[in-house]
Amino acid sequence: MLKVIGHQTLYRESRFHAAFPALARFSDGSLVVAFRRARDALWLLPKPRREGLNLFARMDHIDSRSHIVLMALDAQGNPTDAPLDLLPFNPEASDQDPSLLVLPDDSLFVASFSYYPLSAEIGELLGGRVENPEILGGCRYLPWGSHASLRGREVGDWRFHHQFVQPGGGYGGYRGVEDSQPVVGAVRGQPVWSRGEILLPLYWGMREGAALFASDDAGVTWQFRGRIAVDRDATVTFQEPALCATREGGLVCFLRTADADGRLATTVSSDGVTWSEPRLHDVIGHPFHPLLLDDGRVLLSYGYREEPYGVRVRVLASPLDDPGDAPELVVRSDGLCRDIGYPWGVQLSDGRVLLAYYWTDASGMRGIEATWLEV
Repeated sequence: MLKVIGHQTLYRESRFHAAFPALARFSDGSLVVAFRRARDALWLLPKPRREGLNLFARMDHIDSRSHIVLMALDAQGNPTDAPLDLLPFNPEASDQDPSLLVLPDDSLFVASFSYYPLSAEIGELLGGRVENPEILGGCRYLPWGSHASLRGREVGDWRFHHQFVQPGGGYGGYRGVEDSQPVVGAVRGQPVWSRGEILLPLYWGMREGAALFASDDAGVTWQFRGRIAVDRDATVTFQEPALCATREGGLVCFLRTADADGRLATTVSSDGVTWSEPRLHDVIGHPFHPLLLDDGRVLLSYGYREEPYGVRVRVLASPLDDPGDAPELVVRSDGLCRDIGYPWGVQLSDGRVLLAYYWTDASGMRGIEATWLEV
């Protein structure tokens, strides 16, 4: 039986927009949370000048200075006194959405993706994407690829960073700039360690779908392994794939969808090369994180962006179970707007689960919050 123990703010600062967290646990039980951070210029406006501004509709998800922040947590999930650690800046592009994996030697693998900000005139010539112009004011950018970074156990011990995942198997490419920068889309979702390799899922629009890449050298080089999901009828877009290993050595991928009411899709593979046809479930979330528990069950968490806004979970007896058959359990339902979610779970040494997610408070600030669960 799921029990919500309590909530806590992990990170919130008035001059920053913090979102899209990921969690990982080291061998000694201590934790790290990583998240995307960017400027939030709202602090420049005196409160009287904010009248008429919809604080809950400000979806500042594109910023030329966005970057990845890592924060140390103790074995219970509480922030420590260690300084914040920043993924070294990419001088050309802005970083988004970290995904974490602790490798067998206790080094920390960080996957993320980038945007290349465009000036208005170059954006018009290149046809750079406009992200939510009514909300974001027409910020233009090019997707700038997914990449790997590797850090040691200690803060600041970066072995390498921004090692780009190269296209392969005909997957990727963007609007004639392939010669300047290989692009394979975005990564946001759980990688796994399997048989001496990092398996990393990526996603890239409707035509390309989601795909799996593998690295046997901790992220320095990558090989295209296979297509996870693609909609040949061009009606569903598969996004933000997250992997979960099965006890039999196979994989289940949990995907968010667009053009399918945000429903969950799953697909299964025994080797990472060949995948079953994607199956849609009557589960809506933004997006999904499958945490494989020590007892073999899976805690599937997701943001919920319909009223009442919040975070929800389902507990599956195994990764291969149908998520739609598991009861939906509410972790939080007190969200003030849709701009919340992206939970990521980790099991603590004492068996409890810590969920981290981003949350919009009453002032309109986005920060990283957490919930402790007994499952």
